[in-house]
Amino acid sequence: MSETTKQFNATEIAWGFPKFIHLDELNDSSSGFMVNDTCIIEVQILVSKSEQENQVDQQVNKIDDNHDIDKPIKHTDIFLPKETFPTSFGELVDFQGLGKIEQAFVPLLEEVFSRHPSLIDCQQKRSGRFVEWAFTALGRVLHFLKTKKVKDMDGDACNNLQIFWEELKMFRFDLTWLEPHVQSALAMKTCIERAVRVKRTREDVTALEMETKRLKAKMIQAEVDLEIARRDFVKAKEGFEECDLDAELGYGEP
Repeated sequence: MSETTKQFNATEIAWGFPKFIHLDELNDSSSGFMVNDTCIIEVQILVSKSEQENQVDQQVNKIDDNHDIDKPIKHTDIFLPKETFPTSFGELVDFQGLGKIEQAFVPLLEEVFSRHPSLIDCQQKRSGRFVEWAFTALGRVLHFLKTKKVKDMDGDACNNLQIFWEELKMFRFDLTWLEPHVQSALAMKTCIERAVRVKRTREDVTALEMETKRLKAKMIQAEVDLEIARRDFVKAKEGFEECDLDAELGYGEP
């Protein structure tokens, strides 16, 4: 029997182990892995919650205790996402009797639900806790798109939106109406990068144009100075007889 462990966390990007054992070693009966043509693999998974998640769970449990409409979640193949970034935008308020939602999200959700009522219908058979998470995830994306400007969509903002979007898709809303807006926002990073390059190139062109003008003005002045020097040279030569500057001065009779 062979044992090994692997820890996954938010700061490490990994899929697991890059390799295990060779097939020949697995099939070798003396290695102890195969017994009667059978190999038993046992996996134990432990999930630890962050302090923030524990606080959220405590708050949600209090809300569940005060709502009679809560029902057990029938589908266990969907897991509640971990909040990667702090997203507190104000106090929590009751949202149409469905749970506590960030106050800043409420008008955005009401506007969207008036256009797409199926968003509420698809959550009717979910527990109160699940619904709160679902609507919070939706409100978070809506709030992001509503409050951010094109100039804000740098690398960090795009990464945040991508994570918010992936978490929202876990709740199985019909998001065909929202996806084009999200993808357009994510594409703004490329647009901003190109805009920055264009701006810098324009600044370089402007600087070179100014330098060219300065050099041209300097050239014109140099040509004027040269012409004046030529005229002075002509005047200086008038009536001048050259003499041998290296000749000895001498003394006595000439």
